[in-house]
Amino acid sequence: MGMVTVTARGEQLELRPFTLADTTDYYDLVRDPAIAASAGFTPAHSLTEAEFLLKQQAKLPQIFAIELVAYHRAIGSVGLYERMTNTGEPATLEMDLGYMLNARYWHRGIMTAAVARILQYGFKTLHLRRITASCLANNPASQQILVHANFRQYDAVRHPDYAPFGAGQTELFYDCVELNP
Repeated sequence: MGMVTVTARGEQLELRPFTLADTTDYYDLVRDPAIAASAGFTPAHSLTEAEFLLKQQAKLPQIFAIELVAYHRAIGSVGLYERMTNTGEPATLEMDLGYMLNARYWHRGIMTAAVARILQYGFKTLHLRRITASCLANNPASQQILVHANFRQYDAVRHPDYAPFGAGQTELFYDCVELNP
């Protein structure tokens, strides 16, 4: 199922399921150390590793490739992940937002448009009541995307220096309970 949206610059995007044909584009995305650090994973070191990661993402039904239609390339990923409660159970009618974008396409409004479209999908199609997200405090672009999409910050946690993700950094937690009016 593809979902189409348009950026403020008029660039057409399609949110669609990943396929193995996206492996090279996905490798460009997941081998970037800056993207990996912000998203909380270790960069891929080979095309084979990227293919393995892509196959894992493709199993998740609410995760979509962001295709820049003019170039027929997967330039990023946006989706909704299962959210767990404090007791380790899946949260009812709540999901976590996750996204990443190839650095060549930053600051063009692409992720802002993709997030707006995925929120529409989450609230109107999946009938979610709450969507959460987080980002590191040193990532003002992600903070801006979330605030623009009607998320509000509800917590901040400083990770210990030995943490595998965001060691010594502060992670900001956001939630959204309705679409922008």
